[in-house]
Amino acid sequence: MSHKSSPIVKIAVISDLHVMAPSLLINDGKALEQYLNRDRKMLRESPEILDTLVEEILALKPHLVLVTGDLTKDGERMSHDLVASQLQRLVDAGIQVLVVPGNHDINNPDAKVYDGDVAMPTDTITRAEFAAIYKNMGYDDRSRRDPDSLSYCREVNDRLTVLGIDACMDRLNTFVSRGDAVDHCKTSGMLDARTQQWLVDQATSAVGAGRKVIAMMHHHLVPHFHMEDTLAAPYMVGDAGQLCRRLADAGVHVVFTGHLHISDICQTSHQQQTMVEIATAAAVGYPCQWRVATCNTVSGKMQLYTRTLFSLPSQPDFGECARNVFTASIPTIVRGVLQRYWSEISQAIDNYRHQHPFMMRYVSLPDSPEGIADLLLKYLQEPVTQAYLSFAEGNESGNDNRDLIERLIKGVDHVVDDTVRGILKPLAKAALRLRIYSIARLVLRSILEDRNDIGTKNEAVINDHTAIIDL
Repeated sequence: MSHKSSPIVKIAVISDLHVMAPSLLINDGKALEQYLNRDRKMLRESPEILDTLVEEILALKPHLVLVTGDLTKDGERMSHDLVASQLQRLVDAGIQVLVVPGNHDINNPDAKVYDGDVAMPTDTITRAEFAAIYKNMGYDDRSRRDPDSLSYCREVNDRLTVLGIDACMDRLNTFVSRGDAVDHCKTSGMLDARTQQWLVDQATSAVGAGRKVIAMMHHHLVPHFHMEDTLAAPYMVGDAGQLCRRLADAGVHVVFTGHLHISDICQTSHQQQTMVEIATAAAVGYPCQWRVATCNTVSGKMQLYTRTLFSLPSQPDFGECARNVFTASIPTIVRGVLQRYWSEISQAIDNYRHQHPFMMRYVSLPDSPEGIADLLLKYLQEPVTQAYLSFAEGNESGNDNRDLIERLIKGVDHVVDDTVRGILKPLAKAALRLRIYSIARLVLRSILEDRNDIGTKNEAVINDHTAIIDL
C-alpha cells in the first residue's frame, strides 16, 4: 500500500503496552502480586488488551502506527516476541508501524517468570536484539539510524518524516546475577550530544526537503505540570529545555510521548517556535486510551482525537474494572513510587535540609519510604486519589477543582503539623508554610487546571482529548 503522494496521513498512537507474555506466569500467586503492588498494571489482561487494540486499529485502517515505548512488562524476550507478532499483523495489512523503546524494554533485571511464591529470572534482550526483533517496525534499511542510540529517521512518504528518539538509559541497569549489588532498572532518560546533533541534522534536512517532521519518544520533552522536571524528573529527558529548543528551531513542533500513563497535551514556546507534546495514556491501565491523529501536510494542521478501550472480548466491563483497580491501587502506587525512588527522594530532602537549615532543624520526617507513605496516606489518600484520576483522565480544566486544591493543601498542613518539632515550632511552621504552600498551590493549580508553563507568558491550556495542532 503506497501513500507517497497523499497529503493526508492518518496515524494511530499507542503507548505503554507493558505486555506480559502468558508463558511468564506458570502459576499465579504471591510473587506476581508483590510485583503488581509496586505499580498496579493489568498485566494478566495485557495480551488481550494488545490483541483488541490491534483489531481496532485494523478496522480504523490508518497509514501509520506509532508505539511510544514500554512495549513489554520488563523487557522479557518472550513478551517482545508476542508484541512483535501482534504488530506484524498491522504490517501485513499494509500499515507502517514505528516503535521506540521505553525504560522497561531492554537489559532489564526485572525480567522474571512467576511460579506461585517464586519469581525466577528469564531472558531479557540487548539493544541489538531490540532492533532485530522490530526490524519491520522502524529498524530496517528504510530508516536512517543514529550510530550511538536506537534513534532513527523515517520518511513516511515524500511529505512526512518521523524522528524516533531513544533516550533510554538501560546501559546503566544493574544485575545481581552479573555481580552488581542490586537489581536496578534506570527510569530516567538522557540523550548525549552526538545523538542530539544527529536528530537536529535529520530534522533540518527533512524540513529543507519540504517535509513536515514529527517526533516520538518515551520520555517527556515538555513539562506537563509546574516543576515536573524537579518533582518527577525520571519522567523527563535530561536537559529537556535545550533539546526542545533545538528541535523546535530545526522545524519539529509535535512530539508524541508516553511514560507517565496520562492523557495530556502540553505546549511550550521559545522565540516564536512552539513545541506541542502529546502524552498518550497506558493501554494496560486506566484510562486505557489511545490517540488518532490526521495530518494534513499541505495545510500544516493535525487533527487529534482520543479513543478509549471500554471493553475486552472476555470482559465487557473492562473500562469500569480498570478504573476500580486504578482507584484501589493508589496506596500501593504511592508506596511503590516512594520505594523505587527512595534514594532520589532522600537526596532531595537532604539537599533541602542543607539549603534551609533553620526550617529543617525543626522538621522530623520519617527516615524510610514506608514511614513517609504512612504519613502521606494518613492525610492525603482521598484527595490524592481524586487528583490522580483527574490528571490521568485529562481535561482537568473542565472541572472546578478549587475545593480539591484546598483539601490537598489542608492535608499538607496536617503533614507539616505532624512533622515539625521543638520550642520554635510556631515559627518553623510559619516559615514552612511561606515556603512550601505557595509552591504546592502553584503545582496543584498547574496539574488540576491543566495549565502548562503556569504563571508565564507561555502559559497554555489545550484540550487533552480533541485538538487541532500546527505541525
